[in-house]
Amino acid sequence: MKVKVLLLGEPERCAQIKMQLRDEEITIMGIVVDENQVLNEINRTQPDLILITDTSSMALRSCQQIYLLRPRSVPVVLSDLEDSKKTYKILQSGVHNILSQEIEPLSLIAELKGIYSNESNRILALENTGTLTAKSKVILLFGPKDGVGKTTLAVNLAVKLAQKNNKVVVLDCDFQSGDVNAFLGMNPKSTVLELIQEQSNPNVDTIRQFLSLHLSGVNFLPNPHSPEYASSITARQVESIIAALRVYYDYVIVDTVSGFDDISASCIECASSILFVTGKDVPALHNAKKSLAVLGELSDKEKIRLIMGKSEGNRITQGDVSRVLGIPVWGVLPYDEKSAVTAANQGQPVVLGHPKSRISREISSMADRLEEMTTGVQIGKSRKKRGMILGRGRRKR
Repeated sequence: MKVKVLLLGEPERCAQIKMQLRDEEITIMGIVVDENQVLNEINRTQPDLILITDTSSMALRSCQQIYLLRPRSVPVVLSDLEDSKKTYKILQSGVHNILSQEIEPLSLIAELKGIYSNESNRILALENTGTLTAKSKVILLFGPKDGVGKTTLAVNLAVKLAQKNNKVVVLDCDFQSGDVNAFLGMNPKSTVLELIQEQSNPNVDTIRQFLSLHLSGVNFLPNPHSPEYASSITARQVESIIAALRVYYDYVIVDTVSGFDDISASCIECASSILFVTGKDVPALHNAKKSLAVLGELSDKEKIRLIMGKSEGNRITQGDVSRVLGIPVWGVLPYDEKSAVTAANQGQPVVLGHPKSRISREISSMADRLEEMTTGVQIGKSRKKRGMILGRGRRKR
């Protein structure tokens, strides 16, 4: 075991801690004093842990940056554990590991090694490369604002992927205002809240007891019935649920809140592909550009697929959107008010209620391309070769 530690805080205190951490399994990567240099130093040194030696406003701002933008480097804070208000502020900044500022050097070394071991196991569980199914992809639906079709796409993609004999589950991570259940026309009793209340360390078998099954074959885990319970669900719990679901399901579709918080940051870290949904009006594109910049810091840019969400006709073209955002448009969600609104009012996915509509055809095409990305098999060519079984192949465009 080799643990790389970066120290953050007042120079004198950091120098004292550096002397105390003399151990052959711990390497001190450096000392950071200026909060503006924290992310640069993490990029340069790639530490496993950041040991924060004070609880100033600067330090807590740094904790938030580390948690959101460098999630694989784990912050550990030394603080007065008897000060409950200060402890609460530290927890709000995204830190889960708080040690007493009076801790003895040998105990500090042991604690840091233990935290490193636990966090390494957590990341391995998220990646879970040894036990995943052949596909096992986490598809995250994300966007800078509501109302552009993000949930519509999440639900209907899930249905189309399930129609291809995939095991599909939808996780509604918009814990305050998510409406996946409404789009599926169901009102289940069990939600993610009941799951975490009854299962402190859930595995796929226990989670499946709380899932609801739609007639399309899609399983889903709804958000809490009341938004007041949203704050009781932690990012760590969401990570463990996603990691467990990946063991069994071919596709885990995650519909998250618009914008960035600790829950969405964890979902971004877990995602195999991120479908970034934006409108094409000028304010929407302005917000999208800023959000894509943050998203690029949180995740591999190669994972991001840009979707033009539903918006009524204006003179901004697909090419304009691609040029402004600096990323090609991967899919388009047409504005098809009649089909979409009718399906929503009926509590029925549009791909089932209106399979020949423009929006259904486009979503079906996106599902085909997700399958191609996952399996490496081009769906169109596969159908053409087996036309007698699957029907006519697509015409070349």
